[in-house]
Amino acid sequence: MASVIKRCEHKVTQWPRCKHSWVVRFRDANGDQKEESFPHNKKTEANDLAIKVENDKRLGVYVDRKHSKRTFEDCWKEWLGFGQREESTLVQYKSIYKNHFAEMFGSRRIGSITASDITKWEEAQKERGFKPYGIEGRKVVLKSFLKYCYEAEIVPKYAGKTIAVNGRNESAYRPVEDHEIPTTSEVMAIYEAMRPVYKSSIWIQAGCGLRVGEALAFSQSHLSRREGWYFVQNQLTNFGKNDGANRGTNVKNEPKWSRKGRWVPVPSSVAEELEKHRAFWEPWGEPGWYYESETYQNRHPSRTTYTDRWNDAIKKAGLEESAYTPKSLRHYFASMAIAAGVPLWEVAQWMGHSSTKVTEQVYAHLVDGAEERITGAFEAALADAFRSRLKVAA
Repeated sequence: MASVIKRCEHKVTQWPRCKHSWVVRFRDANGDQKEESFPHNKKTEANDLAIKVENDKRLGVYVDRKHSKRTFEDCWKEWLGFGQREESTLVQYKSIYKNHFAEMFGSRRIGSITASDITKWEEAQKERGFKPYGIEGRKVVLKSFLKYCYEAEIVPKYAGKTIAVNGRNESAYRPVEDHEIPTTSEVMAIYEAMRPVYKSSIWIQAGCGLRVGEALAFSQSHLSRREGWYFVQNQLTNFGKNDGANRGTNVKNEPKWSRKGRWVPVPSSVAEELEKHRAFWEPWGEPGWYYESETYQNRHPSRTTYTDRWNDAIKKAGLEESAYTPKSLRHYFASMAIAAGVPLWEVAQWMGHSSTKVTEQVYAHLVDGAEERITGAFEAALADAFRSRLKVAA
């Protein structure tokens, strides 16, 4: 049983009046003897600990209090080293900690953090002007971290248990707004303004719905597997030969949300553009990569370089105020597919969404009035291509 004593020359009857510390002596769940000291005027707290230790052991929830005294930052570093994570993921988590958690939680004892603290953090995020879906994503990360601390027996209670999060498939995804979707004429303007070697990447994204990292890892070997289709399995990562974010490039065969890859239709207009690309720039490497570093031979271009080329094209096309990013081309693809009458579940499959809920939440509102976005001969041609691919898939 835990006991509360003093180690001094005074008799037991004199302990309440002497200035020496109270010592709680007990055995942990493994039977090892432990001690913890309290100031002379904190006997109540010492007694409370003695009672709590015995109750926790009896209930099987005992946790060494010394672990709970570790800081949030110290535990965060341990969590980052737990399991296997992509280097890009580690960089992202370190950035989240620095920009969103360090100020409020960094030096706090991990055992002192409660659900109300997380609510205060969320309110502070809103006051700083961060968007709801961004806050939601960071809250998912925080909840995962706190769950680790509990399961690793660093803390006796799971502070994130009562924290409601929507996760990836719910309201963390906001509906795309019409002004975020470029028109066909704007896509063509970006295409014309883009540096020649990257022109085909515009229609790989706008016509096939690939993410920018997937487009930059486009290969002939994955195009020739099945006529009229492309197998998306590779994506560019900024962690490669030079080590560190934005200093090197590499390709991993694990597209976002899926380890299996996905098939996407290649409209005839996109296929023609790919033929033009091959006529000027022969694919390199065994897989037949389409895009190569402008500086180093037999190396993929960096995302930073592509972003610079994109920004130059946007400026040259007179679209600086549009705030378009390469992701806007995926929005265009989704809008075109919906306008062509492609079911949302098919759009979700082509775009590589984790579930149809994502597609519904982001794009379902485009169904009403979608025909207004499919005017002109080029849109009609794409619509026919989408319909024909759908028939082949069926």
